[in-house]
Amino acid sequence: MEGFWEYVGLKGVRAAIIHHDDLGMFRAQNDAFRSLPFPTGSILAPAAWVPDLVENPKPGADLGVHLTLNSEWAHCRIRPLTCGPSLRDRQGYLFRTVEEAWRSVRAEEAEAEFRAQVELALGLGIDVTHVDTHMGSALRPDIAEAYLRVACSYRVLALVPDDVDHPMIPQPFREPLRRLLGRVRLPRLKLAGLPYVQAGYDVRLRAFRDFLLNAEPGVYHVIHHACLRTGETRDLPDIDVREGDLRILSDPEVRKILEERWVLVTYRELRDAFRKYMGSEPWMAEG
Repeated sequence: MEGFWEYVGLKGVRAAIIHHDDLGMFRAQNDAFRSLPFPTGSILAPAAWVPDLVENPKPGADLGVHLTLNSEWAHCRIRPLTCGPSLRDRQGYLFRTVEEAWRSVRAEEAEAEFRAQVELALGLGIDVTHVDTHMGSALRPDIAEAYLRVACSYRVLALVPDDVDHPMIPQPFREPLRRLLGRVRLPRLKLAGLPYVQAGYDVRLRAFRDFLLNAEPGVYHVIHHACLRTGETRDLPDIDVREGDLRILSDPEVRKILEERWVLVTYRELRDAFRKYMGSEPWMAEG
């Protein structure tokens, strides 16, 4: 899709979508989103605090749906919106891990769940600009096909990496995903993020500054999980990382580098431009 990047004036430019993952999981995550100047994020539609993002909206929010097939945290499990038996563990929740989900989930039930998650967001009045995938749970190739079909049917963008040779993508999935992406005419983005390691704030801050100063040109989806430390979130295993993300993105030097050396874009801007660029042409070819 080099033609599209030229069409929107981003070819050869360093551009970033600063993307807030896991919105709606905790009130403290939503509050962090509202406190930062970056408008883009995605909601975990089945999670408890999604209505708060509508009732207490961030002006100019650019929201997608963080499509999920897994629940992650033991103390705040979430249930699927649909009744597909392959989506549920014995207690009726989404599986804790991506690997458990991949062993169980049927692709047609994943697609129904993805559509229900998008429809919930639309029903709340959210102008859905994109979809992405919680912890990569949509990357099993047959599920990835459903994920991309959902995006194309709603004519919203999907997080599509520019390179499937990525550590989070299992080796056996890469060639099928490469073939699948050959059928999809969605713009591909470079994946980046605030270092998701328990390495200490100063180490993480330096690493992110180095990335911002040295990254090659391209359009980057920059993942973060900024969150306040409150009574609700203080026992999260990764609260130091999440609180650190908030501090890093509030750092004056980081803000200055982003303002002076990067073009900041939103999925809404790209979605609207891509709809015009494609016109009535299909976004995905039949398999």
